Amino acid sequence: MKPLRHQLTSLFPREEWRCLLRSLLRECSYLPDPIARTTCHNKVLQRFRRYHDERRDRIRDNIDRLMKLHREARAFLSVLQRANDGYPRTLEKVLKLAYGRTGKRRVQMLNDLLAVDAPSDTEALKALVSSPALFEEGWEPPQVLMDLLKSQNRNAQLGNRSRLPSKFLQGPATSEKNSWGRSMPLVRRKTIRREWYNTVFGVLLPPLPDAELGVLNGLISGEIPWTPTKRRSSQHITSSVEASDVDSRGEVLRKVLTDGPQKEDTFGLYTNGRPHEITRRFMIRHWQRISCMVPRHHWDPEAGRHIFEWDTTVFHSSLALPVKGEDSQEIFGGFDVELDLPKEPKAPSPVR
Repeated sequence: MKPLRHQLTSLFPREEWRCLLRSLLRECSYLPDPIARTTCHNKVLQRFRRYHDERRDRIRDNIDRLMKLHREARAFLSVLQRANDGYPRTLEKVLKLAYGRTGKRRVQMLNDLLAVDAPSDTEALKALVSSPALFEEGWEPPQVLMDLLKSQNRNAQLGNRSRLPSKFLQGPATSEKNSWGRSMPLVRRKTIRREWYNTVFGVLLPPLPDAELGVLNGLISGEIPWTPTKRRSSQHITSSVEASDVDSRGEVLRKVLTDGPQKEDTFGLYTNGRPHEITRRFMIRHWQRISCMVPRHHWDPEAGRHIFEWDTTVFHSSLALPVKGEDSQEIFGGFDVELDLPKEPKAPSPVR
């Protein structure tokens, strides 16, 4: 029986992992968004380095883990390829991952937003030490979390997945009595607070760092120049085989008997979307959708709370036509500009 290390090497050779890594990094370099290129590139390198730096054999040589990692890498490569081909849903998924609207980056940005500042003096340190622990009796959710939750819940254009019922806006509802009229156990009250926090934490959309927000606004407004990425041309080796008429008819007959009569061209391949040419107009629509999911955060000292402002997806194009001065009189000749009413038609002159 071959040793485990040799079996794993034959099942997942190093050349295959190296080829997979290069393919992932190549597709990351083709992404049409600068932040997505950097974020996905770093994500791929971190995943591969995490496995490479693993020193424990029981984890490094776990075949179930290797199969899972290989499957996830192939799936992410397929996502990147479809995004670079111009599939709208897949491209939007990649942009959400890059800008922290979903995935691990969203969790990291939320943790940075909710992080407690270091105490500046002794009194602040005493207050921090004397405050109740997480989800214990007397614990209250952070103010920035409640302000973001209420602001996000008022934004109707985010959809139902990013909004919660109104009962969550009042904080964790823990009562002293249960359904039998007995006193609620402390462990159960703590569990209710934890479940409320996890539910709210799972839908919140954190604000972007100022640098990335400036890049997003610059791409939408056109201040940052954008050009489509150049992809390396794939070399296909084609070989022409001259077949006789008998062989061609036999092949057609064999295909009809096995697969049935062939249809003409259908839209079966595009049921889940179709590829688009990646242009600036195509990308602006995606950037605007991402911008509507990013709150603009600042502190209001007068109100004593955090203010979150959201972009809108409703854009009204201004319709205007250049008109000369003498033509404007003809256009508004039958309208009273001062009274904002149509002018009364003049009475016809009597016929003599």
